[in-house]
Amino acid sequence: MGKFLTEPPFKRLPDKDGRRQWELTGKLIYESNTVDIIVVPKGYVTDFSSVPRLPFVYWLFGGRGDLEGALHDFLYTAPHTNGAGLTIDRATADRVLRGARYSCDRIDTSEYESVTIAALLNNAWAYFGAWCFWAGVRLFGWRHWG
Repeated sequence: MGKFLTEPPFKRLPDKDGRRQWELTGKLIYESNTVDIIVVPKGYVTDFSSVPRLPFVYWLFGGRGDLEGALHDFLYTAPHTNGAGLTIDRATADRVLRGARYSCDRIDTSEYESVTIAALLNNAWAYFGAWCFWAGVRLFGWRHWG
């Protein structure tokens, strides 16, 4: 897990080979419990989370995790560093994605006196979704590790 320290805007680029792409117009900074600070530079081009267009899969996970997808794309791009010189392997990049997905979707219940069923269900869904994203990139991400 971790947290995004910035949330810069993205600029849509013309489609390339039938794929949509966006460019960061500022730095994307993520504080990871796994690899410390990750800095995605301004101008980095991403396609966010590449969820397969399979009907049920896309219905559940499509359009989610744009920032997390950009972060993961950056870690998958050679020379595979956190932007501050620390070398990242593929398994670590996938763990960072899982933590980022979970931390963005979960509700922090530590501030509340009592936890609602809705918060528990939300956090269970966040946990499930994060592991699904992780499983997807572990199974199919090897083709994109550059």
